[in-house]
Amino acid sequence: MKNGPGKVFRYENLLLIVISIGVFMDGLDGAIVNVSLPQIAQDFGAEIEFVSLVVTAYLIFLSGLMITFGKIASYKGAKKIYITGIGLFTVSSLLCALSTGIEMLILFRSLQGVGAAMIAPTAIGIVAKEVPEERRGKSLGILVAASSFAFALGPVAGGFLTEYLSWHWIFLINIPIGIAATALSLKYIPKSEIIPDENHKKTGTFDYTGSLLFLISVAILITTLGMAGDAGPLSPSVITSLAVCAALFYLFIRREKSVPDPVLDISIFRIPAFSSSTATYMLIMGAFGGAVLILPFYFQYIKSWSPAMAGLALLIPSVMITIFGPLGGMAADRFGTGTVCVISGILATAGFFVTSFYSVNATLIFIAATLLLLGLGCGPLMSAGASGIISSAPAEKKEIASGIMSTSVYLGTAIGTAAFTAIFSLFTRTASSSMNPGADAFLDGFFSCFIAGTLFCLTATLLAFAQKKESSA
Repeated sequence: MKNGPGKVFRYENLLLIVISIGVFMDGLDGAIVNVSLPQIAQDFGAEIEFVSLVVTAYLIFLSGLMITFGKIASYKGAKKIYITGIGLFTVSSLLCALSTGIEMLILFRSLQGVGAAMIAPTAIGIVAKEVPEERRGKSLGILVAASSFAFALGPVAGGFLTEYLSWHWIFLINIPIGIAATALSLKYIPKSEIIPDENHKKTGTFDYTGSLLFLISVAILITTLGMAGDAGPLSPSVITSLAVCAALFYLFIRREKSVPDPVLDISIFRIPAFSSSTATYMLIMGAFGGAVLILPFYFQYIKSWSPAMAGLALLIPSVMITIFGPLGGMAADRFGTGTVCVISGILATAGFFVTSFYSVNATLIFIAATLLLLGLGCGPLMSAGASGIISSAPAEKKEIASGIMSTSVYLGTAIGTAAFTAIFSLFTRTASSSMNPGADAFLDGFFSCFIAGTLFCLTATLLAFAQKKESSA
């Protein structure tokens, strides 16, 4: 199948197309639901606090189980786990569409999150194993582009589907995509080569306790960050919950250091390049996730744009990521991830800083230019950061590294989203209405959020610079 340059080229491109379909479906569903929540709440007669669990439950299982399935893939084979995840995601999408109550929808969204957690780390693991290192950055950049484009397309597609059909179609749209992804995966993804793990051979057991501790820690973290906006970041309930989360995470680390075959090999974080790349990646995903959350409110509340128009505006940075993500990966293959991360990090920092000065009278040209700059900076930084995580991991730990990288995407996005929400709430708390605080209060909160995003990107840039300097020493 891979005999000769021509066949290798065709094989790698077919593989990337197949994997990109799964990654696109995964990313699309992470963003398409939010815009439909008001209609779902109305149809089921549910309170906003309860219907928000439709999103929260998905993120909890997605973020909390990625490293688990990254580990399982090393035992069972990435192809098997990937295709199972596609199937589970597709079936649960149908069940979500057929739900007759909010409790049923939350249950099936949780199941969908489990399927998504099987797709993301194994998709990256397959590419990491099948594509040579000299072209890995470009390939990972394509996956980042597919995911980012799906993430931005989600609100637009969700708005149109809900308005002109019904909210059920935001789930039904996954079914033909999932069927196509399953069929193509069975044909074009090679059977995984399973390298027996000596520790697993000795114990013959899976680290269920470690997996459960991590899942519970993530659940508490995301739930607590979600309520921090209303309760206040320094409220006793938030502080107590975060303390419990920290204690459980500490127990998780202690366990992973002591068991013979941990679900997460903590020793991988002793590699400076790996730790630095992971932190850089989480920071940029947090900044971008927070920006995508806040920008639509500015477009609709301050500029009085329609939801469709706001969604289309978000396509600008995502199209830039779609274009420059792969180019950034190619540049990382040629010049090194550190160089690309530093240059794109500077651009991303500048983009967030300039965007913080949006006003009531901001022109369309100024808004478009800043959105272009955000995408130009974030795209290469995402793909180069992803390449840095995978490349810095030893060959026998590529699948675990891919699980950590995928977890970083959604944990970073969740943390950034929660941070921006809390900051915005803090700076608009004195306004007469938290739903629409007025232009002055809104812009104070908006400015503070994007200054925080600037600091996220600046920290990521400094980490990349420090790692680049250490590598060249």
